[in-house]
Amino acid sequence: MEATPVSGGIGHWVLAAPLLIFVAWAWIDLFAYLSPFPWFWVDALLALVLLVLLIVLPAGWAVHWLVTAAPRLFQNAGWDVQPLEPVRESEQYLVHYSIRQRHRAANTWSRAWVRAAQGWVYIEIAVILGGGIVMIPIFFSAAEFGFGR
Repeated sequence: MEATPVSGGIGHWVLAAPLLIFVAWAWIDLFAYLSPFPWFWVDALLALVLLVLLIVLPAGWAVHWLVTAAPRLFQNAGWDVQPLEPVRESEQYLVHYSIRQRHRAANTWSRAWVRAAQGWVYIEIAVILGGGIVMIPIFFSAAEFGFGR
């Protein structure tokens, strides 16, 4: 069964906020640079509306779909597991779950916002992990040229 976060996914939006703020900042600057309007606040407002409609919702929804499409690869992320028989709390982590069928929730606008929020949390996790991996060669390159000594 597709997971439904509490409070309409507000916790997911809070988790994804640092990345979304950075993306919004870069997007507004690029939009204001290329815009023919002389007023920055008009550029910022238009840029935010376009950011939400063209990037935030589609990218978040697409990543959520990708992650939930491969439940074994992503450790059942985005799914609530329904056991076929009663399981004691002490056995909860010892039980082997096998996926028989998946049931997605109905497609509504509120569900689209929740899916986008979950998708942006997955994107932020990928960015953090990717940044950690990229920092290793950067560190050794900087140390080779004498930084940090």
